[in-house]
Amino acid sequence: MRIVFAENLEYTLGARDLLAGVNLELRHGDRLALVGANGSGKTTLMCLLAGNLEPSAGRIHRTEGVHLELLPQDPQYSPSDTVESVLKRGFARVQAMEAELAQLEGRLADLEVYHHWEVLHERYQAIGGYQQRARYNAVLKGLRFEGREQEKASVLSGGEARRLALGALLLSGADALLLDEPTNHLDLEMTDWLVDFLQSFGGATVTVSHDRRFLDRVTQRVAWLRGGQIRLYEGNYSAFRHERALEEEQEAREYAHWLKEKERREAILEQAQRWAHSSAKHARRLHSLEARLAQFMQEAMAAPDANDPTLQIRFPLEQPATAERVLEGWELQKTLGGRPLFYIPHLLVRKGERIALIGPNGAGKTTLLRVLLGLLPSDHPAGRVKTGPGVRVGYYDQKLSGFDPQLTLFETLYRMLGEKAHAALGAWRFPYDAQFKQVEHLSGGERARLALLSLSLQQASLLVLDEPTNHLDLETVEALEQALLSYTGTLILVSHDLAFLDKLASRTWHVYAGHFVDYPGPPSEYLERRKAEVVPKSPERPAAQNIGQPASKTAGRVKGRWHLEREKERLEAEIAELEAQLQAVLSKANEPSLHHLEYARIAEEQGRLEALLEQAFARWAEVTEQLEAG
Repeated sequence: MRIVFAENLEYTLGARDLLAGVNLELRHGDRLALVGANGSGKTTLMCLLAGNLEPSAGRIHRTEGVHLELLPQDPQYSPSDTVESVLKRGFARVQAMEAELAQLEGRLADLEVYHHWEVLHERYQAIGGYQQRARYNAVLKGLRFEGREQEKASVLSGGEARRLALGALLLSGADALLLDEPTNHLDLEMTDWLVDFLQSFGGATVTVSHDRRFLDRVTQRVAWLRGGQIRLYEGNYSAFRHERALEEEQEAREYAHWLKEKERREAILEQAQRWAHSSAKHARRLHSLEARLAQFMQEAMAAPDANDPTLQIRFPLEQPATAERVLEGWELQKTLGGRPLFYIPHLLVRKGERIALIGPNGAGKTTLLRVLLGLLPSDHPAGRVKTGPGVRVGYYDQKLSGFDPQLTLFETLYRMLGEKAHAALGAWRFPYDAQFKQVEHLSGGERARLALLSLSLQQASLLVLDEPTNHLDLETVEALEQALLSYTGTLILVSHDLAFLDKLASRTWHVYAGHFVDYPGPPSEYLERRKAEVVPKSPERPAAQNIGQPASKTAGRVKGRWHLEREKERLEAEIAELEAQLQAVLSKANEPSLHHLEYARIAEEQGRLEALLEQAFARWAEVTEQLEAG
C-alpha cells in the first residue's frame, strides 16, 4: 500500500535550490536510508514528507488517512506532560482505527465497505495495533523509562528528552516513521533494542543516521541526496558504498578518457591554426574544427565529485612521544549519589594503543576519561594519574566546550592561525558567509567540525575522543575514520557507533553497573564473548577485570555451581508463572461473544507466552545439563 509520493519536489532556501525535482515513493514495509552531506536537504525533505513544510514547487500525494511522524531534533514538553502521557499520545490514533474497524464490521457485505475495511485493517496490523500495549511496555523497558512513568517530561535531561521523543514516535500509530538520527543518545544495548523494534514494524521507515552498522541492519534501500537530486540504490548502506565505489571508478575512467579526447582535439586545432593562413581550404578546416570543439565542450563532463568534495581531515604528529607508558593511573574510583561507577586499581595505556571505551549511558564513561585526564579527582585517597614524558593530550569533549560562544568562527580560528584562518575554515566546509557566525549559533554539525579542526592543529600524541561522530554526516564520519587510521599516536575513543570502533580499536574498556572490564580485542569481539557468557554479566562486587589474561587474574570464567543452581530455581519459578498466564489466556478465549479484535489480541498474547516458555525451557535444559555434568 502506498503511503506517500513526492512528485517533482522543489524547495528553495534563500537563493539556493535545496531540492530540485525530487521524486520519491514510500509504501508499507519500505526501509529507506536517506544519505547525503550535511546541508544537502535531508531534514528538509523529511519535514516536507511529514507536512511540516510546504514545497516551493511540486506536489506531495498522501494516501487518505495515512500519518507520517517525524522525530524532532529538540523536543519540547509542557509542565503537565509525564513520561506516560507523552508515550501514549499515539494511542488515540490507534483507538480511532479500532473504532472505525468495529463500525465497518456490520456492513462488510457491501463490497465498497469491505474494501475500505480491508485497507484500514492492513494499516492497523502494519503499525502494530494488535500489540499496542505490549509495544508500550517494550518501549518503557527498551529506552529505560520503566518505573518512571509519572516523572515530568519537562525536567528530563537533553538525552532523556530525545529518547522519550523516540519512544513517542515508535508508539505514534504512524504509517511511516521519519527517523532523523534516532541513535543519538542511545548506547549499544538500546541501539540493538531499537533495531529489533524497527524490524517488527510493518509500516515504512526513512532513516538518517551516522551509524553505518545501524543503517545496514534497518534499511534495504538507499536514497542518495546530492545537488538537490535523489538517486536510489537497492540494498543497505554497505551495498550502496560498494556500488558507489564502482561508479566512482567508472566515472574517473570516463573523465580521464574525456580529458584525453579534449587534449587531442585541442592539439589538432592548434596545428590547424598554424596552417590556416596558407590556403582557403585550411581556413575552412580551421573554422570546422573550432565549431566541433565548441560543441564538444558544451557536452563537457564534470570532474568526479566536483560538487561534493571530500573533507580532508588529518591529525599530524611530527614528533611522536618517546614515552612507552603514555598514561597510567592507580586507585581510580568514582561514585555518583552513592552509586559506584568504577574502581580500577591500576590502568596502563602504552604508546600506539587504540582503545574503545564502551558502556551504557550514565555508566561513567565520560567520568572515567576526565579522571584519567586529571580533570576530576579520584574518590580514592591514593588515587593518582601520570602522563608519560613528552606526551601531549588532545581532548574532544562531547559537550564541545572550550570555545568562547560570543566569538565568530573566523575570530576563533584567527587566534589559532592568523591570516590562514579563512583557508582552514574553507577546507573544513565552512562557506565564507558562515565564517562570521557566532560560535553559540552554530549547528551541532558545525560545532563538531570546529572542535575537530581545533584538535587537528594541536600535534597531540594522545587523542581522547568522547563521542566524536555525533552530529556528523556519514561522509564526515568516514573522513574522520580515515584520518584516525592514519594517525600514528595513541587513541582512546568513546562512541556508540560499533562499526567506527571496530575499525579503529584493538583494545576494549567496558564500564557498566559499577564494574570495569579490560579486554585485549575490538568491542564487537568482546560483546560476542560476553553474550556467550565468557564474560560475567553480574560480578558480585565492583572490580577491575582483565578478560583474556591468565586464569589466576581473570574474572571471565563460566558460572559456578552456586550461580547455576540459583538460575535453575529462578527459571522454574518463571516457567510456572508463564504456564499460569498461558492457561488464563486460553480460558479467556473460550468466553462467548468475544469481539474479533479480542480474539486477535488473545492469539497474539498466546504466541508471545508460548515463545517465552520455549526460551525458558531451553535455558532450563542447558542449566540442568551443566549441573549434571559438574
